[in-house]
Amino acid sequence: MVKRVLHFQGRMGLGGAETFMMNLYRKMDRSKVQFDFLIYKDFVSVKDYHKEVEKLGGRIFVVTNPKKNIFKYMLEVNRLLKEEKVDIVHNEVYFGGGINLWLAKINGISKRIAHSHATEDGKGNSFMTRIVRMIFRKLLLANATDLLAVSNEAGESLFGKREYVIVHNGIDLSKYDSPDNVSKKKKLKELGLDNDSFVIGNIGRLESQKNQAFLIDVFVEILRLKKNSKLIIVGEGSLRRSLEKKINDYGLTNSVFLLGERNDIPEILNTLDVFVMTSLYEGLPMVGIEAQASQKKLVLSNKISKETELTSNVTFLSLNSPFSEWARVICSEPFENCFTDALKKYDVAYTLEQMKKVYDI
Repeated sequence: MVKRVLHFQGRMGLGGAETFMMNLYRKMDRSKVQFDFLIYKDFVSVKDYHKEVEKLGGRIFVVTNPKKNIFKYMLEVNRLLKEEKVDIVHNEVYFGGGINLWLAKINGISKRIAHSHATEDGKGNSFMTRIVRMIFRKLLLANATDLLAVSNEAGESLFGKREYVIVHNGIDLSKYDSPDNVSKKKKLKELGLDNDSFVIGNIGRLESQKNQAFLIDVFVEILRLKKNSKLIIVGEGSLRRSLEKKINDYGLTNSVFLLGERNDIPEILNTLDVFVMTSLYEGLPMVGIEAQASQKKLVLSNKISKETELTSNVTFLSLNSPFSEWARVICSEPFENCFTDALKKYDVAYTLEQMKKVYDI
């Protein structure tokens, strides 16, 4: 009998958690296990993986965003769990995941997985938020049968002292480990960039967590050091207009490019000289692993898990450091990086075996 795993994702865009699950889904023996995904109505138009999910035999369930109406959300999820075949729930929602696991428990679902992908929830620290956070965490720990995390920092932030299993965000390393100049020049031309451009790249949703506004401020200082610099940002989100305004106000429309969501990430990474993430918080970002597999220099905020560092040319900087210091580090040689044995544990083949044990298949 085929086991059906319902993933609580919220959306199915090109984010790290979604991409990780799709990497697994493609490799899984689908005669033994099938994946379904729960998303919010707000993100029903984000359909990067919808057709592929359906082609592979999966289902997409759409419910009310709990931020809009938590009671309606709970009623819809409860009805879904009663009416549809669900053998395992796999929760990847950080803040309210306890509700999902509690609903799964009362509906008799015996395997309930909590998976931490971040080091915090980004909801602030008001008195009411702290109370709600405490309740949700207790619900999660009381109703989870399996605790997974992408890193120790992500695990400790959500699970505290409870025992959890590290499951790295697996990627297909073969797509990244053979950069070549011919492909690089071709992609640079496609993007409208010169071969002698100094290219800085960032990949992430255009949301406050990813902090791209800070990166644009840094880029102004980078241009003082390297006039041929270009910044490309891959991703989509609610802050696109404000970022476009910032770029326009700085007069950077010919130097900073918002590329939207892309399905050619290995080729994009191949064009870069430096990969930069200025995130306010992260667990262990999948794109950071991809950038290292592409043998790129990385400069990351110190809010990103130190476990991201798997190669020699990775630098962490405080978000309190001056923009000029960020620029100096980004523009400093060496720009080369080397593939390492440490990256091999992030191959999807390795994580696939881990998840097969979790799913008991």
